[in-house]
Amino acid sequence: KLLVIKSGLKQWIEKWNPLKRNRTWELVKLPVGKKPIGLKWVYKLKRNSYGEVVKYKARLVAKGYVQKYGIDFEEVFAPVARLDTVRTVLAFAANNGWKIHHLDVKSAFLHGDLEEEVYVSQPEGYEVKGKENEVFRLSKALYGLKQAPRAWNVKLDKSLRKLNFRRCLSEQAVYTRGTGVDVIILGVYVDDLIVTGGNPEEINLFKRQMMNEFEMTDLGLLSYYLGIEVEQREDFITVKQSGYARKVLDQFGMSDCNSTKFPMEPGCKLNADKGGQPVDSTEYRRMIGCLRYLLHSRPDLSYSMGVASRFMEKPTVMHAKAVKQILRYLKGTVDFGLVYVQGGSADKL
Repeated sequence: KLLVIKSGLKQWIEKWNPLKRNRTWELVKLPVGKKPIGLKWVYKLKRNSYGEVVKYKARLVAKGYVQKYGIDFEEVFAPVARLDTVRTVLAFAANNGWKIHHLDVKSAFLHGDLEEEVYVSQPEGYEVKGKENEVFRLSKALYGLKQAPRAWNVKLDKSLRKLNFRRCLSEQAVYTRGTGVDVIILGVYVDDLIVTGGNPEEINLFKRQMMNEFEMTDLGLLSYYLGIEVEQREDFITVKQSGYARKVLDQFGMSDCNSTKFPMEPGCKLNADKGGQPVDSTEYRRMIGCLRYLLHSRPDLSYSMGVASRFMEKPTVMHAKAVKQILRYLKGTVDFGLVYVQGGSADKL
């Protein structure tokens, strides 16, 4: 345990280097009338789909909640790929027999250029000797700033356009380059990039180009993305959320329950049940919210979840039993998911 802790602390301390290497700030005297934003270190363990620790992460986070609109920031919106879009890209790649690759940009927000004048205090324990009263003026974004996602997205967009990528008009987080067999399709979700195409040489060229632009990690073929497990075979791609489903069952104390064959009993008709015994509405909404995320790979839950979602305002015992029925069904079907087949024919399954 001590070795693990020391290894983690070493990685956390080394996190300071990208900030200096990226020229994130410069030390200056605080101008009159300006207030510095506080900073704090946030430590996190990154786990894979099996719950194993794969990385110790440390972020120097700005206390952006003190920022004021119109003074400290203007635009904050940054598009990300919808999971519907991600599934479409997976289906398109499977249909054409393409492989999907996964790239991760290290310290993505630190690459975003700031247009506003932003000052932050020196992190506790890392003050510059003899200049403890000075502050950092940011030239690059930090995690926690309101405008950080926007600044990173603008930077990434400029870099991709420089590499001759075209932004999709109907989905702002999808880019394409080339035509025919040389086409590359790129999906962006903050710092996670998924890329696919028919020419492996073009994909490798794109990876080299991106590594010249940013410090990146090539994660190889896509296997785990936003809680979704992806398995790429020769002629099909499977998508499921087994790990997440088990986590949901554990969270609500249903991991040892008896399974059932149906998410909702045939003929079951839920109503407002105004005279029924009420249950904790917050807990009910939590269950609904967790289960709804499973719909990205479990369309068989769509109807029952749609019905149960109608009664989140004043749920009763009747509604809670219906949700527990869904959890019992989930218990026996944790490994269910979607299969995208090359050629689009279900006859190959």
